[in-house]
Amino acid sequence: MKRTLAIIATVTATAGALTACTDAQAYCVDLGKYAAKAVNVDPQKPVDYVKILDDAKKLQESAPKDVKDDWGVVVTFAEQAKKAGSDRVELAKLSKQTGTVMTAYKNISSQAKDSCKVDLPALN
Repeated sequence: MKRTLAIIATVTATAGALTACTDAQAYCVDLGKYAAKAVNVDPQKPVDYVKILDDAKKLQESAPKDVKDDWGVVVTFAEQAKKAGSDRVELAKLSKQTGTVMTAYKNISSQAKDSCKVDLPALN
């Protein structure tokens, strides 16, 4: 009986570890796809963030805890840029927030390189 319980506990623990690994791998794969699209995003142009909004939302959902909030910053900014559209006044207001977004993006980039071995395009 003890042996059966030990086997069940081991199988359950292993299954949990495999699921976590799969989630992390899926995030890394999605991050790689995102990196290819983000090459054309100019961090100084809020309107460019709309190009990565859908991918950023997906990554925010699957992101590890240490960068989930950073993805939230990027997604919120991209949503605001989408809402602003071509309104120059609203886009100018958003431009003042790029520092916060760039800080979040740097955190995401560091985590991507360390955990996923993915190089995200640099923001200047």
